[in-house]
Amino acid sequence: MNRLFEVTSRMMKQESTKNIDLANFLKVSAQVFGNWVTRESIPEKYASQIAEYYKSDLNSLYDEDAKPIKKVPIVSTVNCGDDAKNNGYKGFASYKGDNKIEKLYCVIARGDNMSPEIEDGDEIICDPDAKIKSGDIVHYTIEKESAVKIYVKDEDADILQLVPYSQSKDFKTKTIRLDDKNTNLAVVKVVAINKLNMKSNQARLKLIGRAI
Repeated sequence: MNRLFEVTSRMMKQESTKNIDLANFLKVSAQVFGNWVTRESIPEKYASQIAEYYKSDLNSLYDEDAKPIKKVPIVSTVNCGDDAKNNGYKGFASYKGDNKIEKLYCVIARGDNMSPEIEDGDEIICDPDAKIKSGDIVHYTIEKESAVKIYVKDEDADILQLVPYSQSKDFKTKTIRLDDKNTNLAVVKVVAINKLNMKSNQARLKLIGRAI
């Protein structure tokens, strides 16, 4: 049994992956993949593709102590500066954290007003059971508004503020009185961000006023 077959078998078991699904991704026939299984050996040249399939890097793939990848349902897009259509999305996002996954969900960022921490297109993993404190990033809904901002609670002023990194005409700080019983506000803590669109260089330049 070679090392790549060993780690691939572990990932396939964790993710309930079917042989044919991985074979199709690797662009090999079911017969070829079956031969690998019989010999308990996968050519090392496929290591990067297998890591890509499991949304991992090679070091994590080969790390026996690496946390298993869990699947979290993607439910909608969410406003991070641009209008987001919150229709149901199909598919799953990967999550390797410690939170229990029963209630976790994922929303896809639209806009860059939470840049550089959250970029347009990033997967945002949210946990309805996680405790929230000032400074946390949260996904909130109120009326027909759904967005991601920073949670700031001021007990002395009796207000809650939801603050973006960058203010715009349509994406501003939202202030809510803590004693307002009529507001239909739901706030959920963001527990992970999957950086799918790497724009960090552009975001850093924007922060120091050198945007291209």
